[in-house]
Formats: sequence, C-alpha cells, structure tokens
Amino acid sequence: MFSLRASVMARQPPVLLVPGDRLTGLLTKRGLEGYGYDVLTTSSVEEALDLLRTNARISVLVVDVKLENTSAGLALAKAARMADPKVNVVYTCGIPHRLPEREKVRGAPCLRTPYHPHQLVGVIAQISNRHEAHAA
Repeated sequence: MFSLRASVMARQPPVLLVPGDRLTGLLTKRGLEGYGYDVLTTSSVEEALDLLRTNARISVLVVDVKLENTSAGLALAKAARMADPKVNVVYTCGIPHRLPEREKVRGAPCLRTPYHPHQLVGVIAQISNRHEAHAA
C-alpha cells in the first residue's frame, strides 16, 4: 500500500522552521524529523535570515505569521526568495484569509494553525513537486 510517509522518505528537502512559539516549534520539528526531514529551527526572523544567508542547502522556509505583526514573517519570506528564487515558502497563520495576498511571495501556501506535522509534510510535498515540475 502506498503512503504519504513512504513517498516523502525518498527525497526530503532541508527545512528552516520559524514557529510562532517554542512548543509548536518543538512538536513540528520532531514531527518533520519523523518523516525524514532535516529541520533547522529558529526563534527569530534575524536568526532565520542569518541561516538563509549561510546555509545554501535550505530549500523550504516555514514561517509563522502573526496577525499583530505580519510584516516580520512576510519580510522574511521575501528576503528568502530574493536570496534564492528557488526556495519554497509555507506560511502558517491562525487566520490565513487575513494575510494580504499581495504581500505574500508567489506560490506560497498558508497552513492554518494549529496544524499537525503530517499536514505540513503534505504541503511541503505538494510545493516541492510543483517546483520540480516547473524546473523540468
């Protein structure tokens, strides 16, 4: 029987996780690692920018966007794309429909919080496959 876990285990892109809080970060990191992902977690936008500049392996950025301060998460995603146009971005947000589309990077889905790591794995697999299809 075919499973999402088996399909994901073949090739997992390195993930940079910028969670909304420490507990979410810990649970998400453990969940993604359970699916074979190499996960780097940061607690700040500044630290994430440093990692994006120094670690060329990162191909997925997962960033939580707080509605009270959307600019930090949105700016991080834009900076990541400017540094590497091939980086995939996933936003997480409590109320995704409140994020202004014009401020988001192109092709970046938004996953509603709270979420389960397997949901994030599915989103990452979708955007990674879509990116590979465009590159071919």
